[in-house]
Amino acid sequence: MSIKGKIVCFTGKLSKPRDDMKAEAKKAGAKTRSSMSSKVDYLVAGDQIAHNTENTKYKEAVALDIKVLSEAEYRKLLK
Repeated sequence: MSIKGKIVCFTGKLSKPRDDMKAEAKKAGAKTRSSMSSKVDYLVAGDQIAHNTENTKYKEAVALDIKVLSEAEYRKLLK
C-alpha cells in the first residue's frame, strides 16, 4: 500500500515542519490539503491528537469516515 494518488491532510504537532511533511507526500505521489473534506483519503495526526479528540480536523475525519494515521503509520506508506 502507498499514498500515491491519495489526498493527505496533516494535523497536530509532527516531527517535521508541516511544509516538509507536505513535500514528502507530494514526492511520493500524493496530493495534500490544508482542510478536511470528503475527498481526503488520510488524516495524519500528531501523537497528542490521540488524546485530544476535540481537534477539529480529527472530529471531521471521524465524521467523514476518513482513515486517521499516526505519523509512524504514515511513514510506512511513504516507503
